[in-house]
Amino acid sequence: MVALAKPAIQQFPFTKTSCKTSTLFPVIPLIDLSKPDAKTLIIKACEEFGFFKVINHGVPLEFISRLEAEAVKFFSLPLPEKEQAGPPRPFGYGNKSIGPNGDVGWVEYLLFTANQESNLQRFVSLLGKNPEKFRGALNDYLSAVKKMACEILELMADGLKIQQRNVFSKLLMDEQSDSVFRLNHYPPCPDIQSLNGINNNMIGFGEHTDPQIISVLRSNNTSGLQISLRDGSWISVPPDQNSFFINVGDSLQVLTNGRFKSVRHRVLANSSKSRVSMIYFGGPPLSEKIAPLPALMKGHEQSLYKEFTWFEYKKSAYSSKLADNRLIHFEKIVA
Repeated sequence: MVALAKPAIQQFPFTKTSCKTSTLFPVIPLIDLSKPDAKTLIIKACEEFGFFKVINHGVPLEFISRLEAEAVKFFSLPLPEKEQAGPPRPFGYGNKSIGPNGDVGWVEYLLFTANQESNLQRFVSLLGKNPEKFRGALNDYLSAVKKMACEILELMADGLKIQQRNVFSKLLMDEQSDSVFRLNHYPPCPDIQSLNGINNNMIGFGEHTDPQIISVLRSNNTSGLQISLRDGSWISVPPDQNSFFINVGDSLQVLTNGRFKSVRHRVLANSSKSRVSMIYFGGPPLSEKIAPLPALMKGHEQSLYKEFTWFEYKKSAYSSKLADNRLIHFEKIVA
């Protein structure tokens, strides 16, 4: 079993479990990327949820299973061996601490740049004497997921009737794209209920939005992920190890002038099962200017956001607490 060294459990954040049942909530949008109505459904999902699930995504299941196996192998190592690959500066192994501002969760992780060439020099120190299997699995997976992410972004542009179909995807394809990849491991936490009662859950990863353009998430068949609806209530996302979940990020919210909403989400620790997730965060180059696209501004519509570079926003986002509204510093006061 993959295990995380257990510190005092009381040091971690907890949340009350909603008394509402999942049957009261809308179903997570499901989009078949092979169907002609995919672009229309993507637009609707981005406007209403900022989140959706995709099937027929074109990522070989072999790539998924190979990388998960390598991740499980790494997270099964004794803690002192894993700690030799960290802490993240900014990349590498992390345990419990999330970012530099005091946020903690019941999680350990590996963080990589999504630039495969940059990763080549890091694998020996991260993964020991024989990193080739991990490196090959990671590169195959990243190539396939990046391709899928770009296809989804181009379907978004089509659905928004933007003439330049690659207006979003070119930011991920750019050689200077500041995209990152994260492997998270949430160990089982069997002490939750006996320590805190049946209506409490330990936070694996606290509520937040993703600052990048788009996030592509895949996990094993263990529950824990939740998203927040517009009324502030939380719904659990049923796990599906063969599909992907797509998050709208803060930068895409700005590019669409608020038409798409960056989804607030969190992960609750599971009391009995280990959860492994893989997240590709598609980001633009550091120098890229982020502002609402003129093609989406109708009539006398005003921009809701000040123009900023991705570097400026990234610096602001990573100097804040996890749950902060990061976009508030870049919003315009519209008369």
